[in-house]
Parts: sequence; C-alpha cells; structure tokens
Amino acid sequence: MAPPTDDADASDESGGDPVAVFEGVTYADREAGAMDLDLFVPETDDPPLVVYVHGGGWVAETRDNVPDPERYAAELGCALASVSYRLAEVPDDADEAVAAMFDSDNPTPRGVFPDPFVDVKASIRWLRSNADEYGYDADRVAAWGSSAGGHLALLAGVVDDVADLDGTAFPDADLEKTVAPDESGAVQAVVDWYGVADFALVPGDATDPTSLLLGGTKSDREAAFAEASPLTHVAADSPPMLVMHGTEDDVVPVEHSRRLFDALDDRRVDAAFYELHHLDHVWSHDGVEAIESERTAMDLLTAEPTPAQSLRRATHAAEGESGTPLVEGAPPAGPVPIREFLDRTIR
Repeated sequence: MAPPTDDADASDESGGDPVAVFEGVTYADREAGAMDLDLFVPETDDPPLVVYVHGGGWVAETRDNVPDPERYAAELGCALASVSYRLAEVPDDADEAVAAMFDSDNPTPRGVFPDPFVDVKASIRWLRSNADEYGYDADRVAAWGSSAGGHLALLAGVVDDVADLDGTAFPDADLEKTVAPDESGAVQAVVDWYGVADFALVPGDATDPTSLLLGGTKSDREAAFAEASPLTHVAADSPPMLVMHGTEDDVVPVEHSRRLFDALDDRRVDAAFYELHHLDHVWSHDGVEAIESERTAMDLLTAEPTPAQSLRRATHAAEGESGTPLVEGAPPAGPVPIREFLDRTIR
C-alpha cells in the first residue's frame, strides 16, 4: 500500500467522514512510462468506488484536473480515484487551438487510441484487485468523466472489457490486458459531464483532436472512429447514466448528450439528462471567464444564481413493476443529484 499523504485522515470542510489520501499510486508500468492514480477513501465501512477520468482534449491536463476530490469523496460517501491515462501526441504543426492546450512539461506518457481506453480499463481492474488493501467495495464501481474524460468514462460504461473492441479496427496486441487481467473492467454506473458521445458528430479532419487521439483522420480510419464512439456500443445491458451538458457548449455540442440519452432510452437503459441553459464548456457562461479546468467546475456549476435547467428521465421497469427514477424531483445540477444517482446505482 502506498503511504497516505500528509493530508490523510483529514475531515472535509462540511464535517463528513475523514478521508484517507493516497497519491501517486502506480497502477501500470507502460513502455511509455508509469501510469498513476490518486485515491481518496472515506473512513467508512466498504464505501463504493468512483473512478474519475479527467478532460483535456485527450492531449492535455493531468489527473489533478478533478473537482476537489477529498471534499467530494466525503460528501458523496464514495472512494474516489482520479486516474492518469496516456495522452495523444501533439505534432509541431498542430492546429493553433490544440497547440495552445499542449504543455511540454506535462509528464503524462503519450500514446494513441486505444491506449487511453486500455489505461482506464486497467485502472478499474487494478482498483478492483486492490480493494481490500485500501478499504472500498470492488463490486460497486462507477465511472465519472468530463469532456474527453467523459468520452472515456462513457466508453468504459458501454464496453465491459477492452478486448470487446473490434479487432479489425485495432490490433489484438493493442488490446492486451496486462494489469489484473482476471478482474472485471466493467462499471455499474456512469456520470458524464459534457462528454464526446458520438464520433459521427466530430469533424475528424487533420486539425481535430479526435484525429490525434485515433492517429489519423476519420476518412482514413473510419472503423477506428466508429469503434471509439460510445454511441456505437450502447445496448440494453449498458449501465444507468447521469448526464449533464450545457446548451451553449461550443467545444462538445450538446447534441452529443441528446443522442446518447435517446439511444439509452430506446434500449430501455435508465438515464437522467440535465440540459443546463446558457452554459458553455466547463460550465462557463456570460460574465464568467471560461476556465478549461474541472478543478473549479463544481464551483461554477453550483454558483448563484443556479442555472436554468431541463431534466429528462428515462425510467424503465419490467412489466408489472414500477421503475424508480435515478433522480427524485429536479434538484439543481451538482453534487446533490450526483449523490442521489450514486445512492440508487452503486450504494
């Protein structure tokens, strides 16, 4: 077990349970470098686990791009693991917007899809194999991601095993499970903040971040783009999902989440979908500077006045039974419905 940091056993500011903190824990050794995670575990009996996948256009940011993990581990009553994954390379002639995101000092190893997805699945399996050591319940796991991380969290939800990706799109060797291969990589629920859900909606040209992720343009790698799209894999046995997206998002258009919700509903998968009016990417809006960071995203989301919202629910049940909505009423988007959703899915 990695030793707790100096902040271990600190209580969150709301007076919740103390949280043990384990930082820089290596879950995989790749040729490109070590893949690490940070783990925040409330000191309660067997809390469920939430695996957080950060955003950054698949090319930027690190695992510390997460909303106050110690606080929300306590408030949500869940262990929270923020995981690193291999980022895409950014060429010298990259589009100006993508180049502006690139930080040459970012130590995260680099790779090309399916490497990021292989890493996320490896982290889930590693966390399952080490649950007894760190003190959480490996049978109750949710994925939570934002933007590019939302894409990877969604894909982790709708594809149980990394080897289930089409081997004609990706070589079998690239899908090999070397970390805790006997453990399951499946999750029981997904929280998605403005994630990329349908690659049919992305330009996929040479300047698009998805082309850096996939190692080629959509026209050149059509099968890979389809397999990397979460919408391709939505099925009747997909896990329940809580989706939140701003209607004015000009980085990941809200149509991604609308199509995702409709696909889940069509396949009778329970879901709740918040459309947040007038909010842009990372919950920025008029009068608030866009900050491409999830570190402050929850603060922006819950700032007064709370944003206008629409909430759609897909609640399904077997014939003769009544379904239970994933979120009761219409609480403002933020930690309250996330807590309710996790209570109904992995608690």
